[in-house]
Amino acid sequence: MFSAAKIAPVVFYNPAVLRDPCSRLALLLTVATSVFVAGQTNAQTPAPENTPKSSDPALVTCGDKPPYVSRTTRSDTFIAPDGKHRAYAEVEATALHPQPPAGHTGPICVNNSRIFVGGETGDYKIRFLQEPADVESGNSVRLVDWSSDGRRLLAELVEWQYDQPGATHSVLLYDARNGTFQQPDLARALAKAFGRECAVNFRVLGFGTKGTIALEAQPLTPEEEEVQGVLSCSPKKSHFEMDRATETVVGVPDVPKLQHNAKVEGAQSK
Repeated sequence: MFSAAKIAPVVFYNPAVLRDPCSRLALLLTVATSVFVAGQTNAQTPAPENTPKSSDPALVTCGDKPPYVSRTTRSDTFIAPDGKHRAYAEVEATALHPQPPAGHTGPICVNNSRIFVGGETGDYKIRFLQEPADVESGNSVRLVDWSSDGRRLLAELVEWQYDQPGATHSVLLYDARNGTFQQPDLARALAKAFGRECAVNFRVLGFGTKGTIALEAQPLTPEEEEVQGVLSCSPKKSHFEMDRATETVVGVPDVPKLQHNAKVEGAQSK
């Protein structure tokens, strides 16, 4: 990563490369209404029920049947509490084959996700780019909140394969002071916390009152446990707080109290 004080603009680029499926697929996303992602179903074989589908109103897709249509969705604008920075996210779903030929087996829809950050005047620059990968051609990014001091932007990155159940999940933290991103390894943090390899369906809730990152977790479905070859960390919904500096997670008995620091402007008002 590079410092924004030396090189501008800085773009944190996640290239489309093959990843270790054990570590990447261990963390699955529970899709919430506030998350916008692009999805599709396979033209020949019906996708599993928890695969992203265009029938879900919370998802942005290329459609579930031909002709597939490319779409781009822009999030609301999140303004830091000190007013010095603002950001928005954009997810682009591209239909590679609006009318796929008979016997087509490749991807029909792929995603690119971007985070744009600007100053007080709104001079936006792209700071984060996620491309589709061979093993995870779908992706999305959701902005969550700014830290109370206006320095860090919290976001949630989602990656998935359209014909597989679930989706991998990551926490993203953008440091506006240095122009760098932090992407904690949640799979490792879970293994350390539970003393074994396990998985849950994570969702980023926001910043806790002490500045920790609050997470909600749901157990895996039996299908997900079978496909991923890993058991759920907990049989019921649970909550965690993650320390940003050490990247460790700790279970908490109740839903963490959250900060609400960012001023949010609707997408139509930009």
